[in-house]
Amino acid sequence: MSFKVVNAIYSPNVDFGEELLKPLDAMLVNGFWLKEDELIANATDADALICASPVQPITRRVLKSLSKCRIIANLAIAYDQIDLEAATEYGIVAINIPDYCIDEVSGRATALMLALGHRLFLLDREVREKHINFMPPNRKTVTEIALPIFRMRDQTLGIIGLGKIGTTSALKARGLGMRVIAYDPYVLGAVMRSHGVEPVDLDTLLRESDFVSLHAELTAETRNMIGYEEFKKMKPTCYFINTARGASVNQPALIRALQEGLIAGAGLDVTVDDPVAADNPLLKMSNVILTGHSAWCSTTADSAPEYWHKAMAQTVLALKGEWPPYAVNPDVKRAWLAKWGNTG
Repeated sequence: MSFKVVNAIYSPNVDFGEELLKPLDAMLVNGFWLKEDELIANATDADALICASPVQPITRRVLKSLSKCRIIANLAIAYDQIDLEAATEYGIVAINIPDYCIDEVSGRATALMLALGHRLFLLDREVREKHINFMPPNRKTVTEIALPIFRMRDQTLGIIGLGKIGTTSALKARGLGMRVIAYDPYVLGAVMRSHGVEPVDLDTLLRESDFVSLHAELTAETRNMIGYEEFKKMKPTCYFINTARGASVNQPALIRALQEGLIAGAGLDVTVDDPVAADNPLLKMSNVILTGHSAWCSTTADSAPEYWHKAMAQTVLALKGEWPPYAVNPDVKRAWLAKWGNTG
């Protein structure tokens, strides 16, 4: 049997794991197609489609056109742009990379928390521009510029979404001696407590946290889940951190909350306009740290074994008739195995 694998997110000089296809009778087609019509035109007869759903719409229309496809291999953690209902209806398994960059993103959330809480960027700028220091006798600079800074072990971190990255962030904060509370309606309270995390409702989390860190995946339920009313409930000394998805936050409400002093500042790796538009008011706010969707990035994470080969490895399993363990639409498993499963 001859297979056709379409890599629709191809980039030159990146090893996507092409060698993994060699034992199979497979043809690989590489391209970089971001629009529905482009995907349909180039992948209609594919047995497997490798993509990155955060930047590619894997819609019902696209999926319907993939008459031979058995797997959508998504080279990302997020999969909100894959129509899972349609994929399941058409008997296609979709996968993500759920074990990718957990340490990196949780580390970035922690770094943003520490940088904001210790006012590092502000202090750095003041030293460079005014050639001052903040020794204890220099009361004016200390009280007018440096403070308020609060001892971290006396602070509360509130985590929204206690998945792999949220849990790892919680453990790092616990290592700093912080109180950690979390809201996640899909995680049992006993599981949270086993990690030293106190389960609370969202309202309690917003009111009691000194740092609110968002780690929820983007779904219809979480889109715009943090808006102006949520920011009004936060302490004026609270910092908001988002290393998850920009669309989970109502961005105009965030900008308004910062302008009105409802919160102390924000650390944002993701924004609704990604990259950030030149006229975005966030760019001019000194109490906002922007890191441009780089939280995933480390030398280790940007490697073949950690990332680039994983979509291809799942593709190879599917082409062999084996159920890929990274599947995100398990409801299709029975029908998928009946159609594609290796019974030999």
